[in-house]
Amino acid sequence: MKGGKTYLQPFDMVLEAILDAGGLQKGEMTYSDTAAGQVGFKILMYGEEVEYRFTVTDTWNRSCRVKIELEGEEERPEAGRLIEHEFALLDYVLIDRARVEMISG
Repeated sequence: MKGGKTYLQPFDMVLEAILDAGGLQKGEMTYSDTAAGQVGFKILMYGEEVEYRFTVTDTWNRSCRVKIELEGEEERPEAGRLIEHEFALLDYVLIDRARVEMISG
């Protein structure tokens, strides 16, 4: 199963956020070709090992497209939910990096 989403952040920022999300989940890197925008890692979630493969494609206007697929897990009934979980975590990591205008008074 695959899922995709477009982000209005640059390629390198989104790729770093994916690596951070893997670290937050204590993921084990299984594949990395960051120049090509491809990263894979395994995590232990709900007592089961899940392997994610991320592909980031630069759209050249300071935005990019992210595709997440579960490696070898297409038949899992909760596959869609697991992909949505990863996108939610990626959203959180990216929002955390978003610039905030501080207003005094």
